[in-house]
Amino acid sequence: MRRICNKLLAIAAVSVLCASCDFLDVVPQSSATIDDIYKTQNKAEQMVLSCYKEIPNYFHPQAFPDWTAGNDFVTGWYGSVRWFHFKSLLYGLESPTSTYYSLWSNTAASYPTGVQQKSVWEGIRYCYNVLNNIDRVPNIDPKKLNYYKGEALFLIGYYHQIMLEYYGPVVIVDKEIPMSSSPAEMNVPRSTYDQCVDFISNKYTEAATYLPARWPETGNYNRATAATALAYKARLLLYAASPLVNGNSEYYANFKNPDGTPLMNLTYDREKWKKAMDSAKEAIDFCEKNGYKLYGGSTSDPKVGKDNYHEAFTGPSGKFNLENWNETLFGYADQGTASYNIKNMGPRVGINQYSGEGFRGYLIPTSDCINRYYTKNGLPWADDPETKNLDPYEIAPGDSTVRLHRNREPRFYASIGFDRGEYEIQGGTRILHCRRGEEQQNDGDVSHEYQSDNGYFCQKWVSKADSYDWNSKAYTNSTYAFPFMRLAEIYLSYAEADFEYNGTLSPTSLSYLNKIRQRCGLPNFEDSWAMAGGIPTGEKLREVLHDERSIEFAMEGRRFHDIRRWKIADKEMMRKQTAWNLEGRTAEEFYQLGEMRESGTRVFDVPKSYWLAIPLDQIQINSNLVQNPGY
Repeated sequence: MRRICNKLLAIAAVSVLCASCDFLDVVPQSSATIDDIYKTQNKAEQMVLSCYKEIPNYFHPQAFPDWTAGNDFVTGWYGSVRWFHFKSLLYGLESPTSTYYSLWSNTAASYPTGVQQKSVWEGIRYCYNVLNNIDRVPNIDPKKLNYYKGEALFLIGYYHQIMLEYYGPVVIVDKEIPMSSSPAEMNVPRSTYDQCVDFISNKYTEAATYLPARWPETGNYNRATAATALAYKARLLLYAASPLVNGNSEYYANFKNPDGTPLMNLTYDREKWKKAMDSAKEAIDFCEKNGYKLYGGSTSDPKVGKDNYHEAFTGPSGKFNLENWNETLFGYADQGTASYNIKNMGPRVGINQYSGEGFRGYLIPTSDCINRYYTKNGLPWADDPETKNLDPYEIAPGDSTVRLHRNREPRFYASIGFDRGEYEIQGGTRILHCRRGEEQQNDGDVSHEYQSDNGYFCQKWVSKADSYDWNSKAYTNSTYAFPFMRLAEIYLSYAEADFEYNGTLSPTSLSYLNKIRQRCGLPNFEDSWAMAGGIPTGEKLREVLHDERSIEFAMEGRRFHDIRRWKIADKEMMRKQTAWNLEGRTAEEFYQLGEMRESGTRVFDVPKSYWLAIPLDQIQINSNLVQNPGY
């Protein structure tokens, strides 16, 4: 970890996390002093808001890898790594001396063009500065004082968790580091993984005692709450119980600090799943007690279920509201990012030829994502007695599209745009025409970047409110927050931890699974599986629970982390994705499967590719730092 200067830098005004507030300059440029910052409650609050500034933008295809490097959502093949950095992970380009993700340090001799930089350690230091000084603000509201302390504690935990997920065991920063610190105080080794988990968990627990269940002011919906802290604690402990880091002697037997301390617990501990289950239950109970709930309620009507699920992300009529915030526990509300993403997800409308203007449609769901969705009966295609003997890639007599697109669950239609299927955009619902020569075609010109590479489009983040005017060259976009954390995640985390600990699903787990299914109009879990001979057991049930999670969070950036903690990323990321024959002009020609074109050769080295490399410049500075295995 690099030496961190004690001088507080002025912070530029940028709108990042909060839907209705900016991270403003704390003090005038070049005159930052602690006395200035904590002179008034208003300035102190601005300092607290500045502490959020180093959180990465996970929902941008040109930023961090979560959204587009989990094999459920990708950009077109033509774009280079310079623009779409997730391809650096996809094609094995990350190393200790070259990274597109500068989180551990920003002091390397050089970086690739387009590097994403965040000063995470500095963000942690700002949080400790708040904790060390907030009590001396004159006449501060006692409630606000507690809230500000809670935000700082939450963010200390959250920043460490970000680093833990990207890099594995990290250096724990447990105080504000003075400028007068000696090299011995600064150059400390990485803590063990379990020590990191305990430290972060304790920060979340403490934060929850200070934070409100909900912020009372309408402009603060997206600041951390006690619900946020408890939910992230549940995510942390679920990851800690998972195969990648719970008894993984295959990868980490020799992963040790210079003094010989093992950085990973090499013996599987089943009780970690119990901790994860209990933490999820604590978060669920707190959220439900304080009015948090899934958007849209329950329904048996597939059309209502489709709308419930879709509007949970875009809001009704393309505008996020208070009902959406009942499910979104933490998120990202930068509308510049939202408008950019919508532009690049929506299919071309209004013209039949290629154009870089208007909707571009090259940020697309993968075939893995598309195939994973259930049938209308809430079952995998191969398990549903109504579909298991049907070829999903065959066109039914008299139909215009393949069976794969028919009789699917409501979340499929809320999330996926396909040839001859309905798609909401431009003020209404239209039918997509994706074959060669048609409006939503890929025209085959390799210099035309902005096209779908598999014949599909993302509907999940696009709504009827999104439109483009070819005369004025102006977009009208939905306004919403990308969810970093949703209540649905905690329900599914409880069910997964329950299964892994007890080997089966309790009535409580089934009730949580069914809340998610009922929201989108699917049968209850046990009713669906009764059609296939009963709820599966063992490895089959594990796979089903993984699918439940991957479907619910498709194209939200969670699968990137899930396939790593499940220790299956080396298999998932090396599987080639498929595409329809984009040259086809008729149904028979178009519906021929082949490989989706990519701009490089996939590389996923085990165990190397599970985590980012520790930057070489940091290892050269701190001899107590050890590199991640495989680099």
